[in-house]
Amino acid sequence: MVFHCLQHTSLEHAGYIGEWLAAHGHTLTVTRLFEADAVFPALTDFHGLLILGGPMGVDDEAQFPWLAAEKQFLREVLRTGKVTLGICLGAQLLAQALGGEVKPNYAPEIGFWTVRFSARSLEHPLLRGWPEKALVLHWHHDTFTVPPGAMRVGMSAGCATQGFVWGEGIIGLQFHPEMTPAMVEQLIATEGHETAAEEEFVETAARIRERLKSVWKGRVLLETLLANLVAVHTAN
Repeated sequence: MVFHCLQHTSLEHAGYIGEWLAAHGHTLTVTRLFEADAVFPALTDFHGLLILGGPMGVDDEAQFPWLAAEKQFLREVLRTGKVTLGICLGAQLLAQALGGEVKPNYAPEIGFWTVRFSARSLEHPLLRGWPEKALVLHWHHDTFTVPPGAMRVGMSAGCATQGFVWGEGIIGLQFHPEMTPAMVEQLIATEGHETAAEEEFVETAARIRERLKSVWKGRVLLETLLANLVAVHTAN
């Protein structure tokens, strides 16, 4: 199976997604939108789409003109019914494309916070095998409303909408299950998030590093989700 990835910054790459796909015999191709020669593939060249995160907002087209082309490409992919996973900014782009609203969250959410998944969402084919709750990594300022016809995946104390599923094979997640420790270290080094450390849902770098070592469960959630995405594609 071929997955195509839309990458918005050099730092936020596929991480654990790439590792799992390679280990299970799948192919990952990438459009690096931050590069001048970025090209979108033909719709017939891939089976599933991955949309990663980034520090920009969904409507920052004046600063990032490629966002307009990305949105058009995303709408075309959604019309094909391909399995699709959006993470953080990727989930916000998905939500907007499906009719949801993207807006600032009432507070930044950075660090490890528990997400509780609804019993109904855990019955969805993409979330089979997920637990009722998990402590996962967050790094965002914006959020989104659940698009019309979609189902909310879960919520945290700092963010009412932590994801959604739409149809059988489309999912957006506000949190980051794909991040490796090296990626998190790069975020810590470049984002300057501790300037907001007085915020209720912003953890210090030391606390984030501690949790990375002791409680990181995002990879398990991600591996289950990727296996479910492949299964849904195969069934259809």
